[in-house]
Amino acid sequence: MSQMGNDMRNIRDEANAAGGRLADDARAELARLRSQVERLMEERVTPALGQAAETVEDYGRRARHSIEDNAHAMSETVRAQPLLYVSIAALGGYLIGRLMGTRTYVYPDRK
Repeated sequence: MSQMGNDMRNIRDEANAAGGRLADDARAELARLRSQVERLMEERVTPALGQAAETVEDYGRRARHSIEDNAHAMSETVRAQPLLYVSIAALGGYLIGRLMGTRTYVYPDRK
């Protein structure tokens, strides 16, 4: 019986040692993979994000300038013929009011 007990202890010790080596190997592999991911982030993802941010900033800057230019042009046009544009706005308001009808849906009918 003692031989069998010794064999069982040896098997247990070998299994523990193999499990420890396997865990150490797994930790080393995870560290290697983490290092690769960090390197790829630094080499590829970070520059791509920086370029994307610059592109978005450029589009925003262009859009702002375009809107400002169009607003300025519209303002100058309205200043040149104010009565015409006030009349157009009044007519537009009238038409929208007619299209919506006499009933409004802001307040429900109270009965």
